[in-house]
Amino acid sequence: MTDLFGFDMHRDAEFHGKNRLTLTRRWGGGPQACVIGCNPSTADGMKDDNTSRWWNAWFREFGFGGYDAVNLYPFCTSSPAECRKIVATIDHGAWDVRDDVHFVNLPHLVAKAKAAHQVFVCWGAIAWDHLWIDHVVEEIQSGEAPYPDLWCWGTTNRGAPKHPMARGPHRIPADQKAILWRAA
Repeated sequence: MTDLFGFDMHRDAEFHGKNRLTLTRRWGGGPQACVIGCNPSTADGMKDDNTSRWWNAWFREFGFGGYDAVNLYPFCTSSPAECRKIVATIDHGAWDVRDDVHFVNLPHLVAKAKAAHQVFVCWGAIAWDHLWIDHVVEEIQSGEAPYPDLWCWGTTNRGAPKHPMARGPHRIPADQKAILWRAA
């Protein structure tokens, strides 16, 4: 399948029920990246959304052959507030939601990050649970090798890795070079 600009691209997505675990895009033999966001939006195995289109262009421009996108939370919604509501149900006994986050999504995310040539993070200011973020980062950068560094495209005023679709002055330019966010 080709993308908007006529490039051949393999598209895939892996789901667990309604939750998207991985969005995959491949177009060449270059290094494979892993991108970690907050939660999946509308992209799937056939269609892209604004964020995946940005990643497609950026990774191709900087010599990558593709990427796997994973998320802190696997719940598909274009509304971060809706994702937060879903996660909040854990406090009220939604064990299925807890299990999806801790026992399905987290090990999957860690495996994708450790398998990549380079890992990028971009959950922006919308990721609210800093203890969860620290736990995810620790899982990626400990345990079995490799222990990847985490890269981003800039940080918010509070040090969170910027999201490509951030608005206003926080919007990331298409030619932004990656910067080290957290060394292993």
